[in-house]
Amino acid sequence: MSRQEALAKATEHVNTLSTNGRGYQDGVRFPDKIAAVERLARFLVGEAAE
Repeated sequence: MSRQEALAKATEHVNTLSTNGRGYQDGVRFPDKIAAVERLARFLVGEAAE
């Protein structure tokens, strides 16, 4: 999986988890959401966790 694919997949996954059916954030702070996307993308491309 390329880095671009991993980032797209991670972003999609985190958006799905943090958004309810009407499209509102469920109390997820933006910096926390960005960090979650980065962690998941790193995992998907096989990088070690920091």
